[in-house]
Amino acid sequence: MEGANIPMSEWHLAETTLGLAADAHYEVAVLTTGATEAHGRHLPYSTDNIQVEAIAQQACAAAFARGARVVLLPNIPYGVNENTLGFPWTISLRPTTVLSILTDVASSVEQHGIPKLLIVNGHGGNELQPHLRELCRRTKVHLLLVDWYKVAHHAATELFTAPGEHADEMETSLILHLRPDLVRMDLAGDGSTREPVLTAMREGWAWCARPWDRLTKDSGLGDPRGATAEKGARYVDAVVAKLADLLCEMSAASNDDWYPYRGEE
Repeated sequence: MEGANIPMSEWHLAETTLGLAADAHYEVAVLTTGATEAHGRHLPYSTDNIQVEAIAQQACAAAFARGARVVLLPNIPYGVNENTLGFPWTISLRPTTVLSILTDVASSVEQHGIPKLLIVNGHGGNELQPHLRELCRRTKVHLLLVDWYKVAHHAATELFTAPGEHADEMETSLILHLRPDLVRMDLAGDGSTREPVLTAMREGWAWCARPWDRLTKDSGLGDPRGATAEKGARYVDAVVAKLADLLCEMSAASNDDWYPYRGEE
């Protein structure tokens, strides 16, 4: 991916210095959110963080190389995992805590004069839309949310054949590409789940906060055994390309009263 190997510079806040970044003018701040939770028996607890950080870093590097004025903020490594605490060592933030964190980050971004904040979410349990509906009236910063795993649906459909949600073929492929040293395919299960007793749940029109330790056998949902590093690399490239385009558009867009829409002619 173009820009992926650019040395860390003022676009990467965690790795830059005041001397490099003090006079930088940023148009877009990028905040990633992940989770720390069991991912089957074969993937690391940091799976969501590894994925979202790598994708955001590559997208920011590519966009910066094209002239976008972006800054990548440090990742939030914990997410909303109240329904997955049945598996050991999962760490969860309450939804109200997440809202507080987002509010404080947005306040800091506003303090430093950055007009736009892109949140790149990497964990399905982080349902952030309700938070942003509340937060948008508290800040002058323009907020935009992306779940990275929804960015390149066409590529996912082409690459992955086994349906899943968690520690599945897709996630396993990404970690095989990004951090193969952390994958234990010899421990991987088949990702099968238990069927609900309620007809409405089986038909998909009734919802509950699924207790993951009852729904799944080992926290995985979806068969990971068809995963390959090549599939992971191709998917990362597809997502990064679209995110980099978005960052370039955000950086170039006029920060007027109509943003993010076109004003009246």
